[in-house]
Amino acid sequence: MLDAMKNTILPILTLFTFTALAQAGAPLPTLSEVIYGTSVNAAKFKQLEQPKELIKQGADINAPIGFNRMLKEGEDPASSSRRATAWPLDVAAERAQVDMVKLLLAHGAKFHGGELAKAAFAGNHNESLAMVKALIEAGADVNSPDANYRHTALFVASFKGNKDSVKLLLNQPGIKVDAINIDGDTALMAAAEQGHAEIAGMLLQAGANVSITDKRGETATSLAQKTLAKQQAVVDQQRAILSKLQSHSQ
Repeated sequence: MLDAMKNTILPILTLFTFTALAQAGAPLPTLSEVIYGTSVNAAKFKQLEQPKELIKQGADINAPIGFNRMLKEGEDPASSSRRATAWPLDVAAERAQVDMVKLLLAHGAKFHGGELAKAAFAGNHNESLAMVKALIEAGADVNSPDANYRHTALFVASFKGNKDSVKLLLNQPGIKVDAINIDGDTALMAAAEQGHAEIAGMLLQAGANVSITDKRGETATSLAQKTLAKQQAVVDQQRAILSKLQSHSQ
């Protein structure tokens, strides 16, 4: 049901090139190179020296750095019919670059939708929570889904078992507890299938609807039952193995 969550597919990317800038006799990388981690100077990257210098020199942090297709030979980027699919902010969130996300927001990075969902999915729970907090404080739409699967941040946080992020999101005015993704799944379904009991309880207390059915006819209850059956099968197998081991050790 939720296999799409387990493989994040990056868009087809074309690096957006800024004019080469010089510092201490060496050219700075482009902003996209810094965000995608292709900069050779990792120490400066970690300290945000490179992106800070780029922004200081006038790099456009709201210019797209990913497109739906590569440029054709001789094609003018300015008049291209290509569709922008990635920007510095959402890519930084997707790659769990917490400090980069905060830096971009502090310099006026715009939202294009889906940033919160990517932040909820990326990194460990603490990194994810830090980005979700920063994005919400900057005015991100808490119900904005990602472009591919229509996952909201609440859905993703529930899927990943990030209790702190779920709690934060549930406390936001206007949060849609029963928002559905492209398959008709809700945050409650995600928590139920993944076995996150405490989160399921939090969602139920917030008014999540148990009766919603997804496109395959599943409900949160049926998904929880299937997960329980799988876990029970594993327990039974382990018991059988243990019994055999004990019989041979006597």
